Amino acid sequence: MPLLDWRDARHFDTHQDLPCTLCGRPTPMRSHDREPVHKVCAEAWLDDHPESDRFHN
Repeated sequence: MPLLDWRDARHFDTHQDLPCTLCGRPTPMRSHDREPVHKVCAEAWLDDHPESDRFHN
């Protein structure tokens, strides 16, 4: 499973939780494209779609 490095503050919204695009639960996390998604959800999705760069930094 690929592990994402989302330590940069741009991956965290301090103002609002939005539904994760993959599981639907609230999250303050954002992808590099500002898509609301839990880091673990993004990593699991990438594990199933290794050719994708959807959630990469």
